[in-house]
Amino acid sequence: MSAETMLAFLDQCSLESRLGFFVASHCAPVLKGIKISNIMTAERGTWKRLVRSLKGSNILCVLLSAQGGREVLLLYRYEKLREHLMKEQVRKFLESQGYDDIRVPAVITRLRKQYAEYVRNRQGFPHELGVILEYPVEDVKGFIENRGKNCLLEKYWKVYHNREKAEKIFAWYDEARELAMEEIMAGYRLNQIAVS
Repeated sequence: MSAETMLAFLDQCSLESRLGFFVASHCAPVLKGIKISNIMTAERGTWKRLVRSLKGSNILCVLLSAQGGREVLLLYRYEKLREHLMKEQVRKFLESQGYDDIRVPAVITRLRKQYAEYVRNRQGFPHELGVILEYPVEDVKGFIENRGKNCLLEKYWKVYHNREKAEKIFAWYDEARELAMEEIMAGYRLNQIAVS
């Protein structure tokens, strides 16, 4: 899709469609059911509008932080996240980060506290966010060990292991993004394009 097409749409669309387009461009993989969760930054007041727009879908939206005029939002699929948290490698990583309860509500609550602390002090980034966003545990560990440098590939996350697999996943995410944006431009609402 061309930049001109997108700009023309955004210039004439409703506020609801503009929100849908923005969310589709940042969180399409979770909307399309190929990813457990996504994070996005938006202008203040987006969280409440987004919760309403996702009503009737299987996607939940949590406010991680509200600083100044910006909100950091986590969109996720509860059941898929619950299953993901039960994986041994994920569970062990979260336990190494101080998570003693890996049920979804407890993990989200702790992540919100950790993220709020990071935003306040600008130190101690909660790297467990990467695992919650379904980045491979070995890439999250690689990011920590390399302090964000020396990656093999960088797009949706920094890849430190299995470049080929990551490239395939990135292609799926790109396809989902294109499809979701086209659906919003065709007049569908967010809760209509979200796959059950």
